[in-house]
Amino acid sequence: MIGVDWGSSNLRAYLFGPGGRVLEARNSEAGAAALAPEAFEPVLAALLEGWTQAREPVVLAGMVGRRGGWREAPYLACPADPRALARSVLPIAAAFGPCFLIPGLSTYGPNGVADVMRGEETQILGARIETGTVILPGTHTKWARVVDGRIVDFATAMTGELYGLLRSRSLLGQLAVTDAPFAAAAFRTGALRALAAGGIERVLFSARADLLLGGLEPESVESYLSGMLIGGEVAALRPMLDAPPLLIGGKSLRVRYAEVLALAGYPGAASCDGADAVACGLWQIGEELRVRGSSSVTAPAGSR
Repeated sequence: MIGVDWGSSNLRAYLFGPGGRVLEARNSEAGAAALAPEAFEPVLAALLEGWTQAREPVVLAGMVGRRGGWREAPYLACPADPRALARSVLPIAAAFGPCFLIPGLSTYGPNGVADVMRGEETQILGARIETGTVILPGTHTKWARVVDGRIVDFATAMTGELYGLLRSRSLLGQLAVTDAPFAAAAFRTGALRALAAGGIERVLFSARADLLLGGLEPESVESYLSGMLIGGEVAALRPMLDAPPLLIGGKSLRVRYAEVLALAGYPGAASCDGADAVACGLWQIGEELRVRGSSSVTAPAGSR
């Protein structure tokens, strides 16, 4: 079986052997955001060259299934587990073999606010957490609740995107030194202030005021903002925590979130590498497809 994690800015493919062992992995910078629908199949065929002679099934997660992607895979409402996702895959009969797009997930909060994810569901389930909270830090950070191996609810915090906008396009970043080394003390101060305030609204402008009054160095503004924004996120979504969460993603962001979570009273957050989690999740969903029988892994001719 072949698994593919196709994000907005990059593409990663895994060739699986027995038991889900990764025999080989390949990467490409051909992200889904830059491709027209007709470009997906030839890009994927080139990346998988040499892997598909026996027409192995290809299971795909991520933005490849977004609106405007290769095909739009409709969102599946929570709760969801690998079996539910396998039942809802969108088959495509590609020239090199059968492909199956994993749907994203949707949810509505208690107040009726909608949320969606696409790709993160495969990482969350691949982490094999039975019950608890999972956080995936990033441009749009996801917080998900897992109960009995099923994703039952989630929320999105646009912390990473907001950080970029404030740093580059707001009054707060005008006097800051960009791309300065990480300032641990400033990061911690920002996080503590946001946690104490219960959010960022009352403390956000201090990134400029402290700088003008000499309490913050220009080289520390970025770190201060980062700590404040993550602190505000944790303060807002704290009700989703009943124990230290599992963090999935790149190491640097995992470390920052773990520190803020500890300051908020949740020390010892476990960590999982995002690439390992998505590979495991792709394998699990592919195995569910295999269990459903050979008809499940042969896309119908009319599914293009």
